[in-house]
Amino acid sequence: FQQATGVLLTFGAGNAVGVILGGVLGHFSYKRDVRGPPFFMGVSLILGCIPFYFLVNTVDENGNVGVVSAITIISGILVVIPVPLERSILTNVCLPQSRGRANALVSIVDDLGKGLGPALVSVLITTFDRQTAFNISLIGWIIGGLLSLAIMLFVDNDEKAVQQTLRIQLSGNQDGE
Repeated sequence: FQQATGVLLTFGAGNAVGVILGGVLGHFSYKRDVRGPPFFMGVSLILGCIPFYFLVNTVDENGNVGVVSAITIISGILVVIPVPLERSILTNVCLPQSRGRANALVSIVDDLGKGLGPALVSVLITTFDRQTAFNISLIGWIIGGLLSLAIMLFVDNDEKAVQQTLRIQLSGNQDGE
């Protein structure tokens, strides 16, 4: 029980590092190309499956706590990198008057995922064994990673359209409107 708590704690520590790393990667990659943040989102989600798969399929109560913790930290870092990037991308591709609704929708979907994800895994556990259920659940991370990579196809045009609309709106407001 104490080892499981330690593993969970190291995953959380990885999450803290991943949020900061995501922000830094997002900042510098965005300065190079607006498609950089969605690239890092997709790649990190997909790569995050590897250490998680290893944890689910090879670690048992006799495993080396240091090795398990290191793998758990890596997984925690990778799967959280997208968190700060999602909101920044959303901000850049939505007009100011629709950003609140867009962020609310993201929050709802995020909360649904936090609730329905574990519920789905619970159903899978009753159908299969625990290990198989967690392996199947990794498909969700892969799908999320692929969808994040797909954002690369649209983000540049969407951001340019928002910037153009804002320029038009600002030029109209400067004429005394």
